[in-house]
Amino acid sequence: MTDARKRKKLLIVERKLAHNRGHHHTQISALSMLLPDHETNFVAGEFYDGFLGAAVGKLNARSVKLAKLRSRLRYGNMFQRLGAIFSALKSAHTVKLPLSAFGTQLAEICRNLQLGARDLVIVPTAELDSLESAVELTAILADKAPRICLRFLNSELGDRNERMRSKRLRMILGKLPPNIFLFTETEELATYFRRNFGMPVEGGFYLSCSISVPTVSTAEIDRGDGFRVGVFGEPRPEKGSKRLTGIISALADLAETESALPIDFVIQGSAADFRDGGVYAALQEFLKGERNVFVSPQDNRISPEDFEQLFHSVDAVLLPYEPAIYSLQGSGVVQDAVAAHKPAIHTRGMSMMAFLSHGNGVPATTDQEFAEAILRVAADPLSFQEGTARAAGYFQNALAANPLLRVLQTLPCDRQQDS
Repeated sequence: MTDARKRKKLLIVERKLAHNRGHHHTQISALSMLLPDHETNFVAGEFYDGFLGAAVGKLNARSVKLAKLRSRLRYGNMFQRLGAIFSALKSAHTVKLPLSAFGTQLAEICRNLQLGARDLVIVPTAELDSLESAVELTAILADKAPRICLRFLNSELGDRNERMRSKRLRMILGKLPPNIFLFTETEELATYFRRNFGMPVEGGFYLSCSISVPTVSTAEIDRGDGFRVGVFGEPRPEKGSKRLTGIISALADLAETESALPIDFVIQGSAADFRDGGVYAALQEFLKGERNVFVSPQDNRISPEDFEQLFHSVDAVLLPYEPAIYSLQGSGVVQDAVAAHKPAIHTRGMSMMAFLSHGNGVPATTDQEFAEAILRVAADPLSFQEGTARAAGYFQNALAANPLLRVLQTLPCDRQQDS
């Protein structure tokens, strides 16, 4: 057997991978670095533009849609089942729908790559569709099925219907094959799944995002006489985008009564977001910079290199996230803030507190509390240096202790290995 055949193989499945922005592409490089002894290939979404090189396959949206119809037909109420039958006849001219969204397609890709029981498939942004597909793939390939690791990032699992989601999940967990391993990013989400569904899931599957963990602090970068607060990513309600006006207005009022440095909010968004009718339209009064608090709009469609440079240019990161979503779900911006040695002003009660409790995070709830927290950090940013360094060290240790590595230490059992 040649050395090339002895080398284990890794197939990364990322259906949401399309363009060179966001966090989906960073997961490919992070997993490749985590498993340097594996030959890496990846499967992307239907509209992947090729920026990372050739994908070994693309998952089309139609198969996902048909699989969702099957779920409605199997687990829905009478109204949902009738709707699914009508949609299936209209879309596919049949009610014989696929068992999963892409299990058959992945099985064919695994065969083409000659993946076996010693090899690995990882879905870093997994949902119920992914889990059902992993089960079908295993049924098709049987003893030749690779080990499959799925990382769940939120509690909805791609199905907003709570009743149907629970039925789908409980059905799968009742017959989960031994080659499928379940993980979450945050410990909070793992606890939720174990408590509510008895799911055999392990938390702590973190991957570095846009900012690599540095060896030295970036706190000494000269950014002028002002203090820069970063608000990163697409403006979305769950990220507190609509709260920014209230927070910045409260801060502007406070800054008038205190001798504060000029505070510049670096906010990502499209041009339309800052115009009339946009989510940030009310911030127009702060664009001129006539007050001690002002806003600097930044494009949200920038390259990863430009994003990293922009991130390092700020002194602190603002995270007014909604705890209804982010008490379980993690945030790549939290990881980027920790990796870049930035203090974070964050919503009280959000997840990933293991990253924010080293003297690098300041919790807040009301707009006034956020404003006071920003002023506190701006008044003495150097007092957070030790805390941000401790948090970055914690992150490095968390990456090194990725629970995925324990899966690799155990050879497949009760299944034939590749010859």
